[in-house]
Amino acid sequence: MTMQDVAEVAGVTARTVSNVVNDYPFVKKETRARVWDAIEQLGYTMNVSARGLKQGNTRLIALAIPDLTMPYFADLSDAVIAQAQAQGMSVIIEPTASSRQREQEALHRVKSQFAEGIIYCPLEIYQEELDQLSIGAPVVVLSEPIGQPKYDHVMIKNREAARAATEYLIRGGSRRIAAIGLGAGQHRGPAAQRLLGYRDALRINGINLDRHLEITTSAWHRSDGLQAVERLCKSHIPFDGIFAFTDQIAAGVLYALQVKGFKVPDDVAVIGFDNNDESQYLVPALTTVDPGIDEIAKCAVDNLIKRMSADKRQSPRVVTSVDFKLIKRQSTRS
Repeated sequence: MTMQDVAEVAGVTARTVSNVVNDYPFVKKETRARVWDAIEQLGYTMNVSARGLKQGNTRLIALAIPDLTMPYFADLSDAVIAQAQAQGMSVIIEPTASSRQREQEALHRVKSQFAEGIIYCPLEIYQEELDQLSIGAPVVVLSEPIGQPKYDHVMIKNREAARAATEYLIRGGSRRIAAIGLGAGQHRGPAAQRLLGYRDALRINGINLDRHLEITTSAWHRSDGLQAVERLCKSHIPFDGIFAFTDQIAAGVLYALQVKGFKVPDDVAVIGFDNNDESQYLVPALTTVDPGIDEIAKCAVDNLIKRMSADKRQSPRVVTSVDFKLIKRQSTRS
């Protein structure tokens, strides 16, 4: 069922249908009535009632995330759905394929999907895009704010957590620590912040920075961790610790180290980031950063629902930092 189907039954254009469901005031009363009759006749309600659409109160929010195949974003989606359901809301998931264009399309598609607001989780965020963003619905952004925030933000303490993870490797005796996960060209967002935290830890502990130990990846999957270790070994760069920017990368790292004959953690200590469910079942079990997904979801949904109340849309923007925990397991020495 599409908007074009509704348009054909109502005898109008798809644009007119869009104008009606978005409650644009210039649509004629009789045209509006025909469109709503067609919507009710066809059941074109995107899992919400036509009555709710008419009232502009669908109890529906959207979550735009980069990649559902990655455990972190799947866990985040589950947590957001659970928090939303607890408050009588439903959630549309908008995978953006880690694409800036798809992210923007997802944001501007919100109103046509009848969502009252959106939780936006970009891999890399740009101030100019946020400045130009105008979708007519409240937005909560899951990232560090840039400059004066235009929207509410809920952020992981990426830099602080990365520093703590790297310092944990240092306390365990590692000095040649590789950082794996900065994407080529990524200068904003969580990857950039985790790299800064890694560098902070080296500087604070008097360890010289070696850029050859900063390994870029095309994505954050297991295969990227495997390929990074292969590149390190082929270049004959010595390393005795690895900070992987995600648990998925760390899983590939652990596999590659075993294949190459390294003992973990005796030869190389490994720490990840995310604390997804899989990490505790790796061999050895992975030490990792728990970024507080449940708290992230709760803050995001709570803030969005507040913004969906008309009397609170003009209140000051809120930036919330969620605390992290270091989960210590067998892949590290201390």
